[in-house]
Amino acid sequence: MGRTDDFRAKHQELLSIASQISDQLDASKLAEDAKQARSLLSTLAGKLGMHLAVEDRNLYPELLNHDDENIRATAKRFIDEMGGIADAFKTYVNKWPHSKTIQDNPGDFITETKGIFNALAARISKEDNELYSMVDKL
Repeated sequence: MGRTDDFRAKHQELLSIASQISDQLDASKLAEDAKQARSLLSTLAGKLGMHLAVEDRNLYPELLNHDDENIRATAKRFIDEMGGIADAFKTYVNKWPHSKTIQDNPGDFITETKGIFNALAARISKEDNELYSMVDKL
């Protein structure tokens, strides 16, 4: 088992939940009932928060204190980049606090969801292919 297997599995779980939400992105259906989409969004937000906390506690400290300057610099870059994405995700989630908010503005919800999920998927891909690959070689 690789050092990052659990992190990679969490990424797949996050992408799966995002996919389930994406399957709900129909304006007319959301205007009628957005409870399922909001419930899934709550699940995604909770699991993403836990994942980030585990990375911050169990992965990044070791990398930031590594002897190799390239590893330290890579870890710092990933931390800095994630801060922006995490803040954007938090703002997005807070903008849609209830199913009624989504029902009242389904078009905006769909547009924002697609944008934030694209950013999240790109970040996950970058972590899996760059950061975690580096960690697995340590």
